[in-house]
Amino acid sequence: MLHFLGSIFLLISTYMQIEVLVLIYLVTNIVHLIFSTTFLIDYALSCGFCTLEAIPVFFTLIFSFYFWLVAFSYWRRLQWENNPENDD
Repeated sequence: MLHFLGSIFLLISTYMQIEVLVLIYLVTNIVHLIFSTTFLIDYALSCGFCTLEAIPVFFTLIFSFYFWLVAFSYWRRLQWENNPENDD
């Protein structure tokens, strides 16, 4: 639920260009990555023949990491655009 709210904040930040909302998404996505990785490791250790059930979670982790990198680059661009020292 927390990651869902962070995703909504990221969507809102694309329209209003607020850096704090992107930062909230980045933090919630890190929490999501940590808990999903922990779940995947625990699930793999407890179930010997559950590879077909763990594959979607693995792809979710890969996509989530990719989206974190995209949001991070967007956050860095917002920081650069809002920096008063930059002359355009």
